[in-house]
Amino acid sequence: MSNTNYDINVIRNIILESQHLLNRSSGSIEDIVSDICGLQYDPNPTIHLNQYMMLWYRKKDFEAEQLDNAAYKEFNVVETWAFKRNMFFVPRNEYSLYRYATKGIVRWGESDEAWFKRGDSPEVQVAEKELKEKLLKFDGLTLNQIWERLDLTYEWHKYRREHDKSYNLPIFRAFYRMCRRGDLLTCGRNPGTFREPVYILKEKVGFSDWTADEVDEKQAVKYIIEKLTASFGVTDPVHIAHISGYKTADVAPVFEELKSENKIMLLPFKIGRKNYYIHSSKSHLLDEPAADYGEIKLISPMDTIVRDKTWLKTFFDYSFSFEYFKKKGMKWPLSILAGNKFIGYLDCKMEWKTKKFIIKEKHIFDSAFDNHKEIERAIQDLAAFHGADEIIEKG
Repeated sequence: MSNTNYDINVIRNIILESQHLLNRSSGSIEDIVSDICGLQYDPNPTIHLNQYMMLWYRKKDFEAEQLDNAAYKEFNVVETWAFKRNMFFVPRNEYSLYRYATKGIVRWGESDEAWFKRGDSPEVQVAEKELKEKLLKFDGLTLNQIWERLDLTYEWHKYRREHDKSYNLPIFRAFYRMCRRGDLLTCGRNPGTFREPVYILKEKVGFSDWTADEVDEKQAVKYIIEKLTASFGVTDPVHIAHISGYKTADVAPVFEELKSENKIMLLPFKIGRKNYYIHSSKSHLLDEPAADYGEIKLISPMDTIVRDKTWLKTFFDYSFSFEYFKKKGMKWPLSILAGNKFIGYLDCKMEWKTKKFIIKEKHIFDSAFDNHKEIERAIQDLAAFHGADEIIEKG
C-alpha cells in the first residue's frame, strides 16, 4: 500500500474485525469482553440494556442469560468501576490490571486514588472490618437488606432519603469504599426497571484481594492502553484518551514506547490530516480485500465503537445524536451497520408489559443501499431477542 493512497473500506474492516463486528464470534463471553476491553453497564431500559446489546450483535446465538450466568454465577466476568464511563464488565483474570490501570482516572470530580485517600480514617477502617465480618455470614444481599440485617434501616433512611448528614455513619462510607475497591462484588441483579444489585464479599466467591496482587501501576496502564489499541485496530492517542479518561499527554508517551517495541506502528499514510496507529497484530489485514454490504447489525448508542464522534466521523463518515435524560420523547437510536458502512439508524422502544417492539423512526442515509429486506430481518431478530410478540413501525 502506498504512502498516499489507501482504501477506507480496508481500514473499516480492520476496526470492525477487531471489535467482533464484521462477523459474529463463536468465542466465550470472557474472551469477547477481553478483546473489546469491557462492556459498559448502563441501566436505561428503553430496550435491552447496553451490555446485552453489545454481546447480542457480537456473539453467535447470544441470550441475555448467558451474560448473567458469566457475571453473577460463574464470575468469569465481573462488574467494576473502569474508565471515565463508570461501570464495566471486565474479565475476572484481568480484574487487577483494570483496577490498577484506572485508579488514577478522574470521574465524579476526582480519581479513585484521591477519593480513597480523602475519606480514609481510623473510624472508617474499623467500620470496614466490622462490615466485612458481618457480611461473611451472608451469600448475597441488596443494599437495603444489608442495613436491615445490621439494624441500621432507620439511620440509612435518614441519611439517604432525608439527606441528614448527621447520619453519615462510618459504616455507610465503609460500604461505598468496599464497593469501589472491589471488596464487595455484584452477584446478581433483581428484576425491575434499574436492576437493583445484589452484593457479596469477594471472598465468598473465591476472589483474591486485588490489592495484594503484584501489579505495577505503570505497566498496568501500558497493558490497558495496548489492549484498547488492539481492540480498535486503528486509533491514536487522542481517541484512546477520549474513550478511557486518560489524559492525551499521558497516552502519547505510552504509544511511543509501544511503537519502539514494535507492538504498534504508524500507518504509512495520513487519514485526513492526521497520523494514526495500527496494532501490529492487525497489520496483515491491510492487505485483505475490503468487504461491501453484508450482515446488518443494530448498534447500541452506548457501544464503545460509536462513543467518540470525531473518530467515528473520520473512519465511517457517520454521526448521530440521542437523548438520554428525557423521560418523554427519549431518543434511543440503534445505528444500522451494513457490512462496514453505517447507513442510518432506528429509534426503538420495547414495551415490556405488552411485549410490543416499537420502531418510532427509521432513517436510511445511504441512497445506494437497497437491501431493505435485510433490515427487516434484523429488526425481526432484535424483536425476538427481546421476546416481543409484535413489531409496530410508527415512522
